[in-house]
Amino acid sequence: MSMTYVILALTAAYALVATLLAYLALLTRTHWLFKLLATVATVAAIPLTFWGVGELRGLPSDGEIPSSFRMLWAEVIEPNAIQGEKGHVYLWLQTLDSDNFPVGQPRAYQLPYSDDLQIKVSDAMGRIAEGEQIQGHVDPEKALPEDTSEALAQEIEAGLRAARPGGSSSVGERILQFEPSMLTFDIEAAPVTPAKSQ
Repeated sequence: MSMTYVILALTAAYALVATLLAYLALLTRTHWLFKLLATVATVAAIPLTFWGVGELRGLPSDGEIPSSFRMLWAEVIEPNAIQGEKGHVYLWLQTLDSDNFPVGQPRAYQLPYSDDLQIKVSDAMGRIAEGEQIQGHVDPEKALPEDTSEALAQEIEAGLRAARPGGSSSVGERILQFEPSMLTFDIEAAPVTPAKSQ
């Protein structure tokens, strides 16, 4: 289950409980004991929600990956038509600032599978296994030409329509438009340190 689905589920569940509580407490003549039990149930939902949000920390982000990062590792899940798996590429990345210094904590990201991306990521993982530190860059200007991108987008949209009844996309599923041509890997550059004053 993606992070987006979990967030939507937690939000909807808590909103439903809060709405029912408000209805019971304000608009009904229900016995006070029943109202008390409803209030206790709502209060009990708070730590459960906190636990659920805490679980999100272990899920990969389906947002955009950083424009400059140190690649720590990756896992490629190839598509499986029999099980209905579309395939994903999971990356564990450390964001780098403009001076090549690490920023924040490492984070997991997920990208839609493609053969080109699989080749690039597998090559980078091989270099990491050999002891190299690999830096990735995302450059939107290196995306496919507009006509190729448009054709690819139409192909993806057609596939999504065919896979779902009525041709509508699932609520909460975020389709990240990512072109493997935008991504390059190289040996990590040394951090830029300020010059020493004499």
